[in-house]
Amino acid sequence: MSDPVTGDGQPETSSAGGGPAQSMSRIRATLTLLLFVGLITMSVIVFSIGIGHVHGWDWALTGAGVLIVSWLWSYQLSPTSRSARIAARLQPVATGVFTGFIGLWVLVMVACGYLLVLMAPFSPELQTREVGSPLFVHLLIIGFLIVVTFILLFPLIEPQRRAWLVWRVTQGRLMAKSLYALGFGLIVSASIALWDQLLLLLAKHDVVRFYQLLPKAGAAPAGRMSVTDLIHGNDIFLLLVWQLGDMVPTLKVNDTIGFGQPLFYTSSVVGWLVLAFKVIVGFALIGGVLAIVKAERAKPDKPPPEVSLLPWRPRARRPSPDRQAPETADL
Repeated sequence: MSDPVTGDGQPETSSAGGGPAQSMSRIRATLTLLLFVGLITMSVIVFSIGIGHVHGWDWALTGAGVLIVSWLWSYQLSPTSRSARIAARLQPVATGVFTGFIGLWVLVMVACGYLLVLMAPFSPELQTREVGSPLFVHLLIIGFLIVVTFILLFPLIEPQRRAWLVWRVTQGRLMAKSLYALGFGLIVSASIALWDQLLLLLAKHDVVRFYQLLPKAGAAPAGRMSVTDLIHGNDIFLLLVWQLGDMVPTLKVNDTIGFGQPLFYTSSVVGWLVLAFKVIVGFALIGGVLAIVKAERAKPDKPPPEVSLLPWRPRARRPSPDRQAPETADL
């Protein structure tokens, strides 16, 4: 006999009588999820793919997929004892897969954001708006780029900060080296963007002129580039990159890859600005790389004094007033 309190002997009765109820709950859950999954699928088809691109068997396969997903998902709304056991066994694997998927998604989003930050300053649409903006706004943009470039370049220029940065890169783990590589890309992008905007501003006001071909001595220069052509061709960006490659004569980067000078000029103003770019940016970048290579070979054991990589020194916290010593209190 079954115990009325503990309920022994009831599983057979409940399992025997629970078949139709479980079937109805499964059908009800599947229909509910079918509506939800169907709406999502139709939204993707209408707004992303287009109804005109889905024909014949595409609709059949889509409907079968929606039905299968809804039926499998219904076991989460209305689980059975067997599905609960399977879910318990697969939970660690599912957790690991989900965590890996989230980590991969975050990594892809960070990489896309990083590439967007690198390439955004050289977007033709953005540069057209910057050049077409009032002079005051354009000068504000250039001032902002000056501040950003100074903050990024300062750790490579100031000796103590460069020594500390090199130590962290050479003696650090893969994450430190990766962060340095990402920061190196930001330095190159911000520096080129600054000089790009300076030269575009001068070209807009006809202070300097650029040409597709090198003007011959004594002949009238031909092939002048307009500001619109400079923007849509990213010619100033290519010119500055070519100048960086030209600063490494031993490797002959430009000659090796067949990268010819993309732009020519006759104004001494452009020459002085390009020279400043090579001295300030080029020497800082090349000096940083050479310092890291030298530190990798030397393998120093003693780290340099730790300093902040920012151009300004962070405020030191005021020491809290010490409590009065017992001997002084007795006096």
